[in-house]
Amino acid sequence: MRDYEMMYIINPTVCDQEETLEEAIAKVHALVTDNGGEIVNVDRWGKRKFAYEIEKITEGYYVVAKFKIAPETLTELNRVMKLNEDLVRYMIINEELN
Repeated sequence: MRDYEMMYIINPTVCDQEETLEEAIAKVHALVTDNGGEIVNVDRWGKRKFAYEIEKITEGYYVVAKFKIAPETLTELNRVMKLNEDLVRYMIINEELN
């Protein structure tokens, strides 16, 4: 297992309601744990304005999660993250390379 860090931005229509925000965060973290990974740390940055519009959206809820997962499962994790409609953007980086 390798260490990774993932930052993702949740759509503001989802994060305006506390229940749906928690569900969206749990859904993303379940993707990691269901694929044999382990969430190490979660840092919620909260709602912030974007420097520029992304698909006519001007703000989002930022979350940074550190996790451990096997490198082979990262392809599947990326594929499912792209399909998640609650997310505006996401990025996964390898912590060991930094």
